[in-house]
Amino acid sequence: MVDRARLETILSVVGPRVGLEPSAMPSGFEPKDHASDLMVTPNGVAVVPIHGTLVKRAGAIEATSGLTSYASIEEKILDAATDPAVRAILMDIDSPGGEVGGVFDLASMIREAGKGKPIWALVDDAFSAAYLIASTAHHIIVPQTAGVGSIGVIAAHVNESEKDAKEGRSYTTVFAGARKNDFSSHAPLSDSARSNLQQEVDRLYGMFTGMVATGRGISEVAVRATEAGLFFGNNAVSAGLANQVGTIRDALAGLSALIESPKRTIMHKLEAHMPTDDTPESTPIPEQSTAAATPSEPPSNVVDLDQVRAEHSKQMRSEAQAIVELCNLAEKPDLAGGYIAEGFSAEAVRKELLAKRADAEEIHSEVMPGDGTRMQPNQSLETNPVVASCRKLAGQQGGS
Repeated sequence: MVDRARLETILSVVGPRVGLEPSAMPSGFEPKDHASDLMVTPNGVAVVPIHGTLVKRAGAIEATSGLTSYASIEEKILDAATDPAVRAILMDIDSPGGEVGGVFDLASMIREAGKGKPIWALVDDAFSAAYLIASTAHHIIVPQTAGVGSIGVIAAHVNESEKDAKEGRSYTTVFAGARKNDFSSHAPLSDSARSNLQQEVDRLYGMFTGMVATGRGISEVAVRATEAGLFFGNNAVSAGLANQVGTIRDALAGLSALIESPKRTIMHKLEAHMPTDDTPESTPIPEQSTAAATPSEPPSNVVDLDQVRAEHSKQMRSEAQAIVELCNLAEKPDLAGGYIAEGFSAEAVRKELLAKRADAEEIHSEVMPGDGTRMQPNQSLETNPVVASCRKLAGQQGGS
């Protein structure tokens, strides 16, 4: 569930691992900074970043290469949903989509979390799996040059048999189970394998369109009618895939106005965005929902997200510096990078290092006869001049 252009990028990176000729890396594919963690504005809006290509799981190295895992998104959403200080959640999405595995479970979890707190999405490009995540929000804001859509599923099979033959390679596979070798890259895709793959793609497509239809309160027919196309700015609103064109300041202003309203009004507005079981499939998104959720004037207590992000980055840098200093003091500088990548706090690192020190074998240091003196190694400490001088000095201090 990824945008076609990004699929080509992924194949260009993964290709060399499976023997494919590497292709030129498209411009604009630079590693993204995923060091930022969950940010909460002073008035209680948690901003959850969902950036880069989405995968089920990603290690520290993969994360620095522009991948974001569904597990990390789920953790941030759950933290925000269960934190009493958080009054609303804003998903800041900029992603071409990603893996199928895990995204439907994540979408269901976000929808459940939305029953307790308002969840909005600012989509600075949300395609395929990323749009599935966005569709769980009560309100979607899209900048005028940003896009949504690509509601489709794609599977790719690479047939390397001709390349193998040119290079003088011949693969023989021994397997049990008629379908075990269906998708081997060293043989053409059989008709039965292609049929089975198409059935799975169709099944996932049905899950995808159904979930988007439920989240947006429109018919599944309307969702399928998009034909996995991309919709930008006002066109996204016209297609029912977004509620309004705006910026992050509009998103923060709208959420600020929403959470400052009386509780009864908040729940009424939440329910206005939630489709009911008796809503006909052909019912479009009510136009008044956008007006109800968008304040006519920005509230006076809207925070500057740039300032919040800058303060958060400063705090993260300070925490990282403290971790480096702690590891240097503990003579374990090689551990600092791992602690920072895993999101440890300085206090947690201090406790971890103390625990490691307690478990380590105790090292004893002694002044040996002959070390730095002219005494012979066979002489004892009793006659060592260094020891004698220390005892004499200790006696003088005790007497005074």
